[in-house]
Amino acid sequence: MKFKYEKEVLAAAIIVVLVLALYFTYKPLECGDFDCFQTQMKECAFAKYINEEDEASWGYQITGEKEEKCEIKVTLLNAKEGEFGLREYEGNSMTCSYDLGVLAYPEKDLDSCHGELKENLQKIIINKMYKYIVKNLGEIREELVGV
Repeated sequence: MKFKYEKEVLAAAIIVVLVLALYFTYKPLECGDFDCFQTQMKECAFAKYINEEDEASWGYQITGEKEEKCEIKVTLLNAKEGEFGLREYEGNSMTCSYDLGVLAYPEKDLDSCHGELKENLQKIIINKMYKYIVKNLGEIREELVGV
């Protein structure tokens, strides 16, 4: 006995298997700790991790290899209370690129990153430096005069 739609059912089954294979191949691993994330970062394998720090919660997602670099999307998920003024930048992201095998906290190495979040973090740093210089202008001037 032959089934009328045998070829169509077989084609649909093959498509379903391929879709599932692609999904599980590219679905990021959910890391529960930084050691797991570092292992994935070292291999540039798809992974996600939430880094809880005192000043903020950072979301990391390894998006893959591009031009012999490992790309990681960093998102400011939650700004906690602190002196940095990060709250207005919640939800902003940046992409950081590292040589394969390099392990790092992406938000601590802005030279390797680009995007809106990087620009906003740099604004915070520049404003803090400006306030420090203005506050300590007398001391700085005395030190420069002695040079």
